[in-house]
This record gives sequence, structure tokens and C-alpha cells, in this order.
Amino acid sequence: MTVEILFSEVCNLFGDTKNVQYLKQTLPQAEFIETALTDTPYFANAAPDLIYIGGMTENTQRRVIAKLFPLKGRLQALIDAGTVILATGNAGEVFMKHISYVTERIETDGLGLVDLTVKTNLFDRFNGKVLGRFEDMDIVGFKSQFSFVYGDNEKNPFVRVQRGIGYNRKSKLEGVRINNFFCTSLLGPLLPNNPLFTEYLLKLAGADTPAAFRKEAMAAYEQRLKEFRDPTTKF
Repeated sequence: MTVEILFSEVCNLFGDTKNVQYLKQTLPQAEFIETALTDTPYFANAAPDLIYIGGMTENTQRRVIAKLFPLKGRLQALIDAGTVILATGNAGEVFMKHISYVTERIETDGLGLVDLTVKTNLFDRFNGKVLGRFEDMDIVGFKSQFSFVYGDNEKNPFVRVQRGIGYNRKSKLEGVRINNFFCTSLLGPLLPNNPLFTEYLLKLAGADTPAAFRKEAMAAYEQRLKEFRDPTTKF
């Protein structure tokens, strides 16, 4: 199994490199290719089983868009073919149509692979928790963001939120799922906090294996579910 990690030297905010660490612990025999921002991505000429990219600064986001723009056709082909791609934090915004950086008065097009738009305001930070539902499993996570996503996401959300907010303060739809492409603003990090989803994701990629430290991860997951379901817990 081949896993490509994109630009981890700059796409590493909010501890989401722990998603990578958890994948490595779960898949000790897999080949991990760590692509730097100055490198040609492995996926440009090959088909990894899983691609991961984590959160980044706003300036880095624009650099990543510029880097990937010549490869947007290749990325679309991989999405259409069912390649597993996971983008966490604000990394998923790179794949969207347009980003308006309100504070900096900068407008930029994204890759346009997702029909949604983004507004980023560095004077409007949101921190919160999320409890939601993906297929037959509960998803828990955290948010810490300056950006909100807008547009019609009814047909392809990742999580339907039960407590907390979705992609913006008025939405109960969080993230995007198109074939096996997932993007979500959920932090935590996502994979260690949700071992059932980790197993689901890896099965899509061809690895039917238990999540690392499964007993301990499930105990922590169940405890967090209990806390998030508690009506006294603030979101």
C-alpha cells in the first residue's frame, strides 16, 4: 500500500501531523511518500492508495493552490477513479472554487474541483466542538478556524452535524465527500479521535486492518462521545 503525504513541512497546523503518525502506526508495512512543496507530487505520475494533506496558513494555502493548479486535471481523474484522498483543517478549501481573504483583501481561485466558495476573515475566529453522523457511525472533532464555506452542499456532505456547526455558522453540513475524496475542517486530530472512521477510510484504500492501539483508541472515543452527548457540554 502506498500513502502520499502532501507538503507536511508547511501543511501541519493544529497537530494534524498526528493523523500521519496514526496512519504509520496502523500501516507499518505501507510505503509512505512525503512530498515537499518543492517536489513533483508522486500522484502526478502514479496512483497512490491514499493521499493526505493537513491544515496550513493562509499564505501557504495560496502557494499550495499554485503548486497543484497544473495538476487539477490529474486530481479530478483520481477522484473520479475512487482514490482515497483526505484533507483536514483548511486544506479542503484548496479544492474549492474561490477563496476571499477578507482581511488581506485578496481574492484567489481554488482548484475548482468542489463547487463551494470560502471567506476567510482573520478577525473572526471560531473555536468549537462537533458531534455528527457519517453513514452509520458517530464522528467527533474540534474546530478552530478563520474561514467559512458557502454554497449548496446538501448532496455530498461528509458529516451531518448533531451538535456544533457545519461549514458555516448557519449550516449543519460539515465537509465534503465525493466518491472517496473527503475534506473536513474537523481537527482533533480526526483519525486518532475516530478509530472507526480510520478503519473505514483504510478499507476504502484496500487495507482491511484495525486502527492502531484500537482498544485504547475506542475507549477514548467512547468517553468523548459520552461527553459530547452530555447536554451540559458547551459547543
